Amino acid sequence: MLDDPGYLDHFRGRVLQDALTEATAAYWWRRGDVFDAARPRAGDFPGGATEADLDAARRRCGAVALACRQRAAVYGLDDDVSYEVEAALGEAA
Repeated sequence: MLDDPGYLDHFRGRVLQDALTEATAAYWWRRGDVFDAARPRAGDFPGGATEADLDAARRRCGAVALACRQRAAVYGLDDDVSYEVEAALGEAA
């Protein structure tokens, strides 16, 4: 499999695609939304979790959501592709 040039080309393309996706502010805003939605809420079925467990999960999800949004802020609102990325895309094509 690893000696198949088609497989390696596909793999390289997927790695580049993932890198480009994760290098946008929009991606990190969406990730923050996902972690906000994952927070335990009143009325949710807690299973075997105690209130302390639920509070800890709320804090963890909130902290990760904040970290995602802070990363999005670093990228800013401009999701344009840099010259270096355009060059790499040209080479991959």
